[in-house]
Amino acid sequence: MNDHNEQDKALRNLFNHPWMVRDLLSGFVQEDWVRELDFSTLEKVNGHYVSDALRERVDDLVWRVRHRGQWLYIYLLLEFQSRNDHWMALRMAVYIGLLYQDLIKTEKISTRDQLPPVFPLVIYNGLPRWRAPRQLAELVSQLPGALQRHQPSLRYFLLDENRSTDRARQLPENNVASLIEIEEGASPQAVRNAVTRLRKRLSGPEHDSLQRAFTVWLNRVILKHNESPADAVPETENLQEVESMLAHRIEQWKEDFRKAGMQEGREEGLEQGLEKGQALLLRRLLGNRFGPLPAWASERLDQASVEQVNQWAERLFEVQNLEELLAP
Repeated sequence: MNDHNEQDKALRNLFNHPWMVRDLLSGFVQEDWVRELDFSTLEKVNGHYVSDALRERVDDLVWRVRHRGQWLYIYLLLEFQSRNDHWMALRMAVYIGLLYQDLIKTEKISTRDQLPPVFPLVIYNGLPRWRAPRQLAELVSQLPGALQRHQPSLRYFLLDENRSTDRARQLPENNVASLIEIEEGASPQAVRNAVTRLRKRLSGPEHDSLQRAFTVWLNRVILKHNESPADAVPETENLQEVESMLAHRIEQWKEDFRKAGMQEGREEGLEQGLEKGQALLLRRLLGNRFGPLPAWASERLDQASVEQVNQWAERLFEVQNLEELLAP
């Protein structure tokens, strides 16, 4: 399984829990109708649909909740988009059509009923700003006069994680806010603090399943993503172990950086050794976090002084990309 699929699976596992869906809606969908939802009725329904061409949808989560006495369906697109998808509004229209078709085929609604309302929601965790049209009408050529009223209409709600961090910080008791804070990863200490709050919030036995889902997600997405080949992170069993692991890795990283400079200093002379050793370690840490370094980044590292390398090292976990860290 590649890293992208592993992340999708871990995130989907989190949103299989009603507490996550409740916190998603109540914390990040700031619309009046949310306050009228009866979250005690929140339940997961079948999210696997087969079209007439026998193409199965397996990457969706569908929940329903009572709103003013009737069911409202919450359609979560759980591909957790990391880049813009220009046709997202069309895709959502198709998926919701399949949902309605399934409700009819399984006789959950009859010709005497109206179709239930659906709230379509996309979660986006990419760095570039989301620029894809959010309304289906924006994808259709403009038509003259009365033809406009015959066109399909749909608008989906977008949760852009990287532009929701301020909102997340205002919700210290919200599980989705903790997810966003951890993914943002402003610093190792900030991640550890978010995990600490999460552990305390999910300490009761009724939250065992959700705590385990967060532990799996942290293991497979956060800890694994930041590990080095020579220092693989052992699988943790609970959030307390994750918290301890993060504390250890913060101190270990600082010590590794110091030792690398000292070792090179003994071998090549203090000043040259510090410069070479710390630059090599920073290069490895950058590669672990951001992937293979482009030529311009390697050139910047080659030309950097010990002081500059140290400054970059201090900010390594405060930035979201290489450009932000190494920009002149």
